[in-house]
Amino acid sequence: MGVKNGRRLISGPTLVKRNGTTYVAYHGNDGNMRVTEVGNAFDKEVHLGVFHSPVASDDGRVAAPSFGTQGGVEFMFYEAGPRLQARIRIARAVPA
Repeated sequence: MGVKNGRRLISGPTLVKRNGTTYVAYHGNDGNMRVTEVGNAFDKEVHLGVFHSPVASDDGRVAAPSFGTQGGVEFMFYEAGPRLQARIRIARAVPA
């Protein structure tokens, strides 16, 4: 991930509650999406790393994750492709 003036270049945070705790999902200027556990009281900062990288049809960049559940199935909506030319994509969770 790029660094500018000693800071990581990240954007598009979204709050995610899963497995009894709270996370923030976001994207970086390297084209990947990352997740950090912040805890229910926002008293943690556990960087868990990349959770989604672009697939071939994403044209090298994924960003702005948003999550939802329907009928017990989890979905992620996200931006894919070059900035200002991106498309909205959907990914469905695959049960373990």
